[in-house]
Amino acid sequence: METQILFARRIGLSAITGVLVTLSSIILLAILAKTLPVAEFGSWSLILVTVGLVPIVASLGLTYSQVRFTAGSHDKRETQETFYSILVMVLAASVIMTLPFVLFARQIAAALFYNDVGIALMLAANVYIACVTPFFLNYFRALQQIKSYSTLLLLQAYLNVAIIAYFIVAGFGLRGAVLGLLIQQVFVLVLSACLVLRKLGVVMPTFVNARTYLHFGAPLVLGDLSSWTVNASDRYLIGLLLGTVAVGYYSPAYAVGSGISVLVYPFVTMLPSVLTQHYEDRSLENVRAVLEYSLKYYCGLAIPCFFALSILSKPLLLIIATPEIAANAYFVTPFVAAATVFVGAYEVLLQGLALKKKTALVGSIWMISAAMNFGLNLVLIPYLGIIAAALTTLVAYVAAFTLTTIYSLREFKFPIRGTFVLKSVCASLVGSIVLVLWHPLGLASVIVSVLVAAAVYLGILFVMKGITVEEIRFFYRVFRHPS
Repeated sequence: METQILFARRIGLSAITGVLVTLSSIILLAILAKTLPVAEFGSWSLILVTVGLVPIVASLGLTYSQVRFTAGSHDKRETQETFYSILVMVLAASVIMTLPFVLFARQIAAALFYNDVGIALMLAANVYIACVTPFFLNYFRALQQIKSYSTLLLLQAYLNVAIIAYFIVAGFGLRGAVLGLLIQQVFVLVLSACLVLRKLGVVMPTFVNARTYLHFGAPLVLGDLSSWTVNASDRYLIGLLLGTVAVGYYSPAYAVGSGISVLVYPFVTMLPSVLTQHYEDRSLENVRAVLEYSLKYYCGLAIPCFFALSILSKPLLLIIATPEIAANAYFVTPFVAAATVFVGAYEVLLQGLALKKKTALVGSIWMISAAMNFGLNLVLIPYLGIIAAALTTLVAYVAAFTLTTIYSLREFKFPIRGTFVLKSVCASLVGSIVLVLWHPLGLASVIVSVLVAAAVYLGILFVMKGITVEEIRFFYRVFRHPS
């Protein structure tokens, strides 16, 4: 029981961190959307998408290897070998991936940044640092040092907001925003590197297990690239086919809908290391229990959030963006929110394949989903506009979720509570009536209406026995002494 309570507390800390990190993104989104011209905001969105893309390839899938092979290790020398072998490979790959951004800075500036070569060069520096920093942060995640990991993530998030907001308010525009991002990234990289090096020391790796790390992680690069294609390539296609103004409309609505991803963040953070530890210790019943309850509680939170975000899309966009953006993009949010619910459930179900080291299958699933998404976007965006991108995102995520569920349960079975999902949907429908009748406008009204709807949802779920008294007592024990 104490092990379960410790796991629940770590999940809770990760959840709080995820909420606060997401809140920082919303604050920054509101500042930029209300300050920058729509076209420049569209360019900023493309910068973020690029900074998210390149590390996927440069990592060689080794972020997963780092967690998978460090979590079950009890030997410092082995941990050092894993960390430094992976770090050296990533540093080399990052140089190769960043070099084209430097060589073609003028062309990139002409295409995206109004011939401002300085922005293009700062983009290259941001990309390189974004490739390296996660490996220092993942050290704490792999060893389940969640307090340190969460502290660094929060520092990264709010330092980002503070510095970028300063440059924006000071009138430096898009150039200032990119410079602020660079300053924040350098600071967090130096700090996290110092903390890790103090704990691990510095050793020369032998690369004795390099092939094993690559064999496990490399297939996931295709999966991550394909996942990125589904998640972010729509911004590029919208920009190409409809212009950067359309990207400026689409991005805030997408951000609102994808806010549900904060709910799966703690599971993505904790499950790989926790499940690996149980699996290596042959505690298969613990693995099944963790997966079962992780999926249940994720669905219990994500389903009502989908209904709430769908109904409150326009009021939320009026709060964080502009009336122009809200009027032209509020219909995007429900599709993205539904897609995010499915991809969150996918992240939990994926763990069965990861434990069995079936990473090549994950890559194949995402390649199928990405090809479907990209093809449909090319065909539909010119005719349906930005709503087509949201619709095809939903189709792709449902496909990835369905295929992953089928193959994961073949490899590692655990109970899935379908009845609970139905109860959650029914309770969410009742709670949604509150939001529809309330019709909130403004931040205070939205917050109060959501709290009332959440109370109604939990009450209905309790009456339907979706939540038991024993579960309430368990969570009381978890949060009574959270330290």
